[in-house]
Amino acid sequence: MSEPAPETDYLEMDRTASEVHVDEVFDTAGVTIYEKQRRIDHYLSQETRHQIVQALLGHPKHLASLTELDYYIPKSRSAIRDQLYDLKEHAVLTLYPNEDTTDRDLPKEFWGFTSFGVSLLDEYNYLEGLPVMRVAHDHTHRPAQITRHQNAPRPTLPVEVKQTLTYDEPEEDLTSGHTNQETTANISELRNATLYADAAPEITQLDADNGSTDDEERRLEELL
Repeated sequence: MSEPAPETDYLEMDRTASEVHVDEVFDTAGVTIYEKQRRIDHYLSQETRHQIVQALLGHPKHLASLTELDYYIPKSRSAIRDQLYDLKEHAVLTLYPNEDTTDRDLPKEFWGFTSFGVSLLDEYNYLEGLPVMRVAHDHTHRPAQITRHQNAPRPTLPVEVKQTLTYDEPEEDLTSGHTNQETTANISELRNATLYADAAPEITQLDADNGSTDDEERRLEELL
């Protein structure tokens, strides 16, 4: 596999959904609609890509640093990075620069959806679980470094992306621990499907996104 582009390489401007054609991205020109759906489903359901998409959908800002994604997803940092750039090559994600921060401990860029990306996810029903994924995210333990990254200043998402991802926020009692039985069951089911957990492993060797880190594989058992 070729080396991914440097993390500072980002799209200057987001391309709107109308400027990207699914046949061009997924090489589906001339195939039947069923074959097109099969190929796209197969692409999005690859384990690491699927977990990246779900982590970003559940994030309150829908923009996450590599360190945040590395914390939530039980794969090596290099494997996550490879799939992030693969999703970028398929126009689903892009890098949004954080030009307003001078704090070396905060990320300089965030991964987020493109207009084409949210349009594709909407078409393939990935957005139906947005509220439950958000509640699962809010109920996930975060150490200090991940909390700092989540609260860091962020660039503004394109209007089309922001509007597509907007939904009625969970009621206060759903995010304060006072969940009803149905919501609790949904959270439990989502965690089983997405590898969210009450307490993820403590970060010991993760630096800020512009720093270095080892790429040791974290086992699934550490997240349970």
